[in-house]
Amino acid sequence: MAIVGLFALTWVGDANFADLNDALNSSPDLKGDEQWLKLYLRQGAIIALALSAVPPVLWTLGSLRDRKSIKRRGGLMKKSLSAGNTTPTRNLITGIAGAALLYHVVSLLLFTDGGKHLDQLGAGPWLLVVGTALSVVGAAIGPRVPGRR
Repeated sequence: MAIVGLFALTWVGDANFADLNDALNSSPDLKGDEQWLKLYLRQGAIIALALSAVPPVLWTLGSLRDRKSIKRRGGLMKKSLSAGNTTPTRNLITGIAGAALLYHVVSLLLFTDGGKHLDQLGAGPWLLVVGTALSVVGAAIGPRVPGRR
């Protein structure tokens, strides 16, 4: 959903995400909030989208479910996952996705002059925020893990 909101739907009027990026890049003198938006439109939104989608999807689909995959890809949470405790990993992935959601929301508030013009946003930013929020919820719920014996 978030990918469709970012790339396929309009953001303001008839302008989509790429059109806004082009318009902001052609502006030579940017200050303060405009610099933040330039970073957001250039690469920040795509990086935040990847951080909010990829780890939760891999997590909820069970990429760290058996002992072999935990050993190979467990990283910092290898010990707790091997013991059957998913809470630290769930909290970490939810925190990453939540930070990406916060970044999207703050950027959209800056884009609309502190929320004064939220009614002028098209469907794209709203679908982006809803899709990212669903990723956060999925990360918080986590995968269905069979009990350890």
